[in-house]
Amino acid sequence: MALIRLCCFLTLLALQVPGWATESVQSIGTPLVVGQRMIHVFRVPFGVFSPQERAEGARKRIEQVLEQPGEGWTSAKHSEQGIQIELDGKALFLVLPGDVNPLAGETADDLAIQATRTLQKVWSEARERNDPHAFLESVARVTAATFVMLFAAFAIARLQSRVSATATRLITQRVGIMTESLLLRGWIPRLHRWIGRFMILVSWAVGLLLAYAYLTYSLGQFVLTRAAGERLSSSLASIVSEAMLAIAGSLPGVFVAVLIFLLTWLATRLATEFFVSVESRPIGSAQLNAHTAPTTRRIVNTLLWLFAIAMAYPYMPGSHTEAFKGLTVIVGLMASIGASGIVGQIASGVMIVYTYALTKGEYVRIQEYEGTVTEIGLFETRLRTGLGEEISLPNAYVLGNVIRNFSRVQDGSCSVIDTQITIGYDTPWRQVHALLHEASASIPEVLDEPPIQIVQSALSDFYVEYKLVVYVDTRVPATRARITSDLNAAILDSFNRYGVQIMSPHYQHDPTQPKVIPESDWYPTPANR
Repeated sequence: MALIRLCCFLTLLALQVPGWATESVQSIGTPLVVGQRMIHVFRVPFGVFSPQERAEGARKRIEQVLEQPGEGWTSAKHSEQGIQIELDGKALFLVLPGDVNPLAGETADDLAIQATRTLQKVWSEARERNDPHAFLESVARVTAATFVMLFAAFAIARLQSRVSATATRLITQRVGIMTESLLLRGWIPRLHRWIGRFMILVSWAVGLLLAYAYLTYSLGQFVLTRAAGERLSSSLASIVSEAMLAIAGSLPGVFVAVLIFLLTWLATRLATEFFVSVESRPIGSAQLNAHTAPTTRRIVNTLLWLFAIAMAYPYMPGSHTEAFKGLTVIVGLMASIGASGIVGQIASGVMIVYTYALTKGEYVRIQEYEGTVTEIGLFETRLRTGLGEEISLPNAYVLGNVIRNFSRVQDGSCSVIDTQITIGYDTPWRQVHALLHEASASIPEVLDEPPIQIVQSALSDFYVEYKLVVYVDTRVPATRARITSDLNAAILDSFNRYGVQIMSPHYQHDPTQPKVIPESDWYPTPANR
């Protein structure tokens, strides 16, 4: 029922608007094709003959005339009904005023002239099709063109290598004359590669053009493929003309886009100079200082370039085409899917910077990773260990774990080094304290102020846990690993010197004597009361 209603609606619309129906029929028409060439398009009926019958009758008459001998003279004569097209004095068909397509700007005279010219080609090709000598001549011309094409390909390959070598030699000589300030000699190998690739590209382009010309020429030598060759030639010409027109039409937009990008580049340069001057401010003096300026500079420059791309997008060539729009949709979808982790890393990096969780030059421990902060980027944080290793940690990992900062003691003037040992209960804790004091005093990098700290961090089942905390200058974070090693070595020497074992004893049964220290033995050497 829905289909019937649609047909009734279209019928009523055609009856109410006859011009629309007539224009639709005229725009379609029935083409007259003979010998793979379209001679004319019949769009309106003539008397009782429909456009299809007119085309079929004209085709039969043309084929009959082509079979008869003649000179191939064509003519167009005006009559009351229209313009009569004749071949060797024989009437073939009429060009009616209704056959004209007004949307294409055609006239009846133009259609008649075009039909006569096409008829001449059809007549000559019909004669050529029945001439074996013409076929042999075409084969001979195609064979000669093939040899020429092979010779040209060989010549292009030889010229490509020679021109590349010559251009490279000349540029190398020029570079040798120039001073180092004008062009670095390290660019010479790159110039060699660039010249070679450019010449390869040029040779391929010339080779493709020659192959296209050879194919077009070869197809044009035979009657059956001549129309295809002509279509290839016209297609290439139309593509080149459309490309040139498109380039010429896009030049104003390209100029505006380039101007936008130049202004953006100038704005980023100014922003960079501003933030570089801000980096001289000490940390904590203002919101923008040496710590926050690099990250803020990156964010501002990124936003400027994103704004420039958004502003220049409408002026880019092809931005309004469906292909360009589809490509941008695909790229945007891929970016939205794959950038979720990147956005998280950037957000974590921004939080680390602006909350001052870390600053450059501090010595920190993040989980099992320990080292000096060398860089806080938008995506990762880099640590340099005391052994010279570089550790890159994702910002999300840094922000999601506990950070132990050893450099924020007394307004950041020193950093902390701690070490831990376990000693049995039969060793007086005062002696252990004295030995640890003596060991730390032997390390020149350990500061006197603030003083060292020794604490019993735990009383385990079989031993006591002691923690030694010392302070070193923050200006030498790279030597922290060496200072820690020297401190542990000094502890070993002190304990060995006084015969105190560094061990964590464990018991299988109760000892024969209680493991306690009488008060008279609370201060053995070097402990003082």
